[in-house]
Parts: sequence; structure tokens; C-alpha cells
Amino acid sequence: MILSFVLIGGFQILSKLYVRNFIAKKTAEFEFQSQQTLDQVAQLLYYRVPLSTIGYDPVNHDFKYIAEINDNTHSVLEWIGYLNDAMVERNLSGFIDLYASDKANNKIMCKDFNYGFIQKIVNKKFDFSDSKDLKESAAIIFAGSFDRGEEGVLDDYDNSFGWHGKRADKVFTFKSGSSSNNDILLELDNRPDRVYEKFYLVDSAYAIALYKDIKNNWNCNDLDSNKLNDDDLLLFYNYRPWLGETFCADNQGNNAGNVTLLAQNVAAFRVRKINSHLVFKITMNKQKADINVTVSKQKVAF
Repeated sequence: MILSFVLIGGFQILSKLYVRNFIAKKTAEFEFQSQQTLDQVAQLLYYRVPLSTIGYDPVNHDFKYIAEINDNTHSVLEWIGYLNDAMVERNLSGFIDLYASDKANNKIMCKDFNYGFIQKIVNKKFDFSDSKDLKESAAIIFAGSFDRGEEGVLDDYDNSFGWHGKRADKVFTFKSGSSSNNDILLELDNRPDRVYEKFYLVDSAYAIALYKDIKNNWNCNDLDSNKLNDDDLLLFYNYRPWLGETFCADNQGNNAGNVTLLAQNVAAFRVRKINSHLVFKITMNKQKADINVTVSKQKVAF
């Protein structure tokens, strides 16, 4: 009888030690992974065109400007990023010479715009062939008065950036250019309503989504859907809404781009806009038998 009590007591002690060890290990793991994921997302969002950020409902195929979202149905975060990689030395200033531009003929004079160098940067970044011309993979969005992206988009947001099969009236592609040193006169395909001194050279859209929210439309080659779980957080990139493209797990446009795994065991990923900042929160969770470990963190993207 005494031996039985000793065995039972020993088992309970070992069981408690196992539970504590599991909780400590998973908590530390989630603390590191959640912080790493938030830092990666914040870095990508830092180089966004602010007014281009949307929440997308993959079921009803509806999207809204991020400031207008107050529900959980618009679960996919999307935005258009600009080419910060080329802003070194005098390769891309992001400014135009208003006096040397010719708005009547859709031509803008871009200061310090090294066309060949920028083309190589984009081709290397997205693993394009060297023969792909920059006009096939980049475009211009004017920064507007407050660097958010031309404020006129709010008059007709649906048709401003080309999201999910809509028009891209506020994104300007270019078809030709003549250069002198690093200054270039770009001829735009479409005419801007207003021309601003500062612009964003955009090269890709990005999307972040949980696999469970987009798996019904999966059409991506980079990851095997049979090896993905509902709580996998995914990053989509290398697609251009202004060219009629959408991320590869959506059916509202031409499927394009790539996808990579950001994090696993993600119970929720939420984003909201406060003033001009984005506050995003990630919750990671793991349950094993009666043991439940949850870690939540949030970060601000300026």
C-alpha cells in the first residue's frame, strides 16, 4: 500500500513537471516567434503607400480602406509597397521637376532616376529575367500633399489602385523615357488629374492572411497546400493590382506572385488604423491535452 502511494505521488510530480516544462518551452518559443513575425511585418509596412492599405474579405470579395474596417470579415491585409531598395546614392530620389515636366503630353521629368540600375534591382528582387523591362513591373503613385498617396483616391477608392479586378486610376504606368545623366523624362500611359512633386515608385503589392481564410481559392505553386494548417500565417508578394493581378489565393483577377510562410500556430492576426499608424496584433496558441499556451503581442507600423 505504501509503495502504491509512493508511485502515485511520483507520477503526479512528474506530470506537473512535464506541464510546467511544456508551458515554459512553448511560451518562450511563442515570445520569440511572435516578436520576429511582428518585426518582419512592420519592416514591410514601413515602405507602404499609406492610402493603399486595405482589408479584403475573401468570401464576399469585398475590400475597404483600412480606416473603414470595424469587423473581422475583412481578414486579409493588403497594401502596395514602394521601391526603397533603389533609394541609395543618386539612383532614385522620388521627386520630379514640375517645371521641366509636360503634363499636356503626359510626360514628367524625374530627378535622379537611374532607369537601368532600378530595373536590375527589381529583376533581382523578384527573380525576373534580365530582359524584363521596368515598365512591366513598376509604376508611379503620387505622394499627395501629406505623403499618404494622392488624396483624390478617397473620392472613388474602389477604382484607384486596381484591387481585385477594379480600375487603377491613381496608378500611372510608363511606356517610354529619354534620359540625361540620371534625370529621365517619363511618358505615362495615363494622364494624372494632379501632378505632385513627390512620388512613390511602386513595384509590388503584399498580402497577409491566415491559411484558413483563403484556402478555398488556393492556386499557389510555392507551398503545398497539403502541408499547410489553418493556423499558418502567410505572406503573398510579387503581384501588381494595377496590371489586373491579384495574389495567388484569390480568384478576383489574374492569380500571380509568390507566397511564403510567416508563422505557425497563429490563432489570430488583426490590424487597425489609429491616426496615421497601423496597430497590428498577433496571437499564437498551442493546445495539447488539457494544456493551453497563448501568447499575444502587438506592434505599431509608422
